[in-house]
Amino acid sequence: MIKFFRKIRINLLSEGKTGRYLKYAIGEIILVVIGILIALQINNWNENRKDTIEEQAILESLFLNLSLAKKQSELLISEENTLKERLTQILGINSKQSEIPLKTIPDSIFKSAAWDLQSDQPTFNGYNNLKNTNKLSLIKNTKIIEKLTDLEFRLNKLNDILEDRLSVHQIRIDDLLENNINFIPLVKTNIPTINIENEPKNNYYQILEIQRVRNLLGMKLTFTQDVIDRRHDLDLEIQNLINLIALELENEK
Repeated sequence: MIKFFRKIRINLLSEGKTGRYLKYAIGEIILVVIGILIALQINNWNENRKDTIEEQAILESLFLNLSLAKKQSELLISEENTLKERLTQILGINSKQSEIPLKTIPDSIFKSAAWDLQSDQPTFNGYNNLKNTNKLSLIKNTKIIEKLTDLEFRLNKLNDILEDRLSVHQIRIDDLLENNINFIPLVKTNIPTINIENEPKNNYYQILEIQRVRNLLGMKLTFTQDVIDRRHDLDLEIQNLINLIALELENEK
């Protein structure tokens, strides 16, 4: 093809048709430029198509990761609510009037209320991987990006209150368990095979009359309610993101 065009140019020059040669040369240049532009357009189209395919794969991965995180979040909220119920139960401040007060507080109930502490958080591996690989920019929907930022904010707020509660628990509640009760009977809830017949029994009602003990467990109850509130905030952000991504995936079909 190049030899064909070159032959035409040579013939035009040899025949002294300079004007026609110049017009032909300009036309040839225009054709080359158009060809380059078309090639660039095709290349851009291919790159955009690759980005769109990768974006969809990212959104599908995020959707699965967030769906798993939602289940984890619901389980963690349930565990926090159980802890809250145990604390209000042993402190005798349960708002459920129909609930009959315990005649005695079992070791397992007291241990659960005083000892249990949930510091886990839902996992967001998909989002963290996107941040580490700088692929968040592939998500074109700005609302999804904004909600991911909100999610991280809620996660940080939850982490702050979890750390505060853990700090109080390690410094104050652990001291209570060490100095105010016989802890060995509580061990049996984890190791049923041990023999505690010769161990002094704990009178938890008597222990709970000590104002310091009540105050410390009340502090734990307050922190636990704060944790529940923060977990609910995070859970709502997870659900909002799931809904947004599901809608975006549906629109891309």
